[in-house]
Amino acid sequence: MTDISRATMDRRRFLTMTGVLTAGALALAACGTDDAPAAKKGPTPEKITFGVLSISDYMNPLASTTKRAHWVLDPVVESLYTYDAELRSVPLLADGEPEVSKDGLTWTIKIKKGVTHHNGDPLTADDVVATIGFVNDPKSTSDWTSFFVGYVKGAKAVDEQTVEIELTTPFGVLRSHLTNLPIVHKDFVERTDTTMGTGPFKLEKVTQGSEVSLVRNDAYHGTKPAIRNLVFQAIPDPATRMVNLREGKIQIMTDVSPESVELLKKDSAVQVHEVDAPSDLITYFVTNKAPFNDVKVRQALAYAMDRKGVRDIVFAGNAQIAQGPIGPSVEGHDPALKLYGEAPDIAKAKALLAEAGMPSLKFTLMVTSDSLMKNIGQVLAEGWKQAGIECTLEVLDFSPWIKNWATGKYEMAMTSFESGFGGGRTAFTLLTTMSSKYPLNFGYKNEEVDGLLTQAWATSDDAERTEICKKINGLLAADAIMMPPVYPKLVVAQRKEIETLDKKIMGVSRLSLPSARTF
Repeated sequence: MTDISRATMDRRRFLTMTGVLTAGALALAACGTDDAPAAKKGPTPEKITFGVLSISDYMNPLASTTKRAHWVLDPVVESLYTYDAELRSVPLLADGEPEVSKDGLTWTIKIKKGVTHHNGDPLTADDVVATIGFVNDPKSTSDWTSFFVGYVKGAKAVDEQTVEIELTTPFGVLRSHLTNLPIVHKDFVERTDTTMGTGPFKLEKVTQGSEVSLVRNDAYHGTKPAIRNLVFQAIPDPATRMVNLREGKIQIMTDVSPESVELLKKDSAVQVHEVDAPSDLITYFVTNKAPFNDVKVRQALAYAMDRKGVRDIVFAGNAQIAQGPIGPSVEGHDPALKLYGEAPDIAKAKALLAEAGMPSLKFTLMVTSDSLMKNIGQVLAEGWKQAGIECTLEVLDFSPWIKNWATGKYEMAMTSFESGFGGGRTAFTLLTTMSSKYPLNFGYKNEEVDGLLTQAWATSDDAERTEICKKINGLLAADAIMMPPVYPKLVVAQRKEIETLDKKIMGVSRLSLPSARTF
């Protein structure tokens, strides 16, 4: 694929997708943790109800990589590989490990026999080929295309239970992608109103954008869940979600607002989970024109950033001070990296601006209109003001924000981003945009970063990729090209009468099944 065709594909995809860069990520699981209350198990309730911020209008897990779809659909569909208790990738729908050719360009995967979709059709290689073909098609406008297009040449069924994936270049990170990509019945890959998978639950009723009900799949090939129904209710107002949780109308509350955390912790019937997860704050610059074509100007912003203010005021202390783009739950995070302080370094920022020939600086920061991003923008603007930097906030609804971002109509942009649903623990989603060949990279070029990115995505060795990503993280932090103020924590609350949720699995944005035993 040429750079021009890739650029056309990506711009079209980003201009048409909806709900892609929303805040936060979630995974919920059945396994107990050390902080679980020691008590005798009681009976299994008939259903568990989740109170979520919003639900996607599209009931197709291949359409997006966001919580709006995956919180609901993860129990319905399954992937070729999944995570074990130590977050290692292990076979699920795949029958064993893939066979990789010596040149790394051909992956052959056996499909497990005896697995059926919810309509009774057997899972075959054709379903896997159809799924990969859909996400590898630029015309599909799927979020997943950026994980496959340009790297995957195609997939074919060798026989009913064998898939052969042909690559354009060695692509070891494909294993991670296949651990997260849902496999959908071949007749449902393009549908948006429903989906068909092999998971332990199946869709029962969908009230678009409002509520989704799942019912147990009694023909499931694995361990069948004890609970019969899972219900997901869209409750946009965080205070209403909190009241519903405390009254027992819902058993699990997602998108817990920072100001609600301490209130919920005081409720003896509620347990609060605070987890490091791939839920990121991302900054973008247009660096092919002034003022941000000068690294010293970007560094001045980085040194004058009020990270402590964002942590304490916006997140009520429930976040870590950030340096480079890679947070603590993603491979390549470097806790030893300490370029920038918690509080603004006004003297350093002013000195850098003077070196750049700009004793003062005015620019516009484009943020999305949700309250979290507006609050972050306001705290940052006040901090920068101390260094003589005047920041004007441009607050846009999501659709115009994404349109401006995809066409480069901004100076600096910031949003929240969920990398875990598609990328798992890898930094693929975060770092790919920093390649000089990426069509939405407006001017940033670092030849060392380009070379390291190629190495990172080629290797099949997780430890090697981690070390490479750590180097990239340091280079991007030094270049002040990706400068999140903090690494937010994922916060989820639950009623204590259901079994405690597994915080380790939550760290890779997976939605596993609560066993629903009561206490």
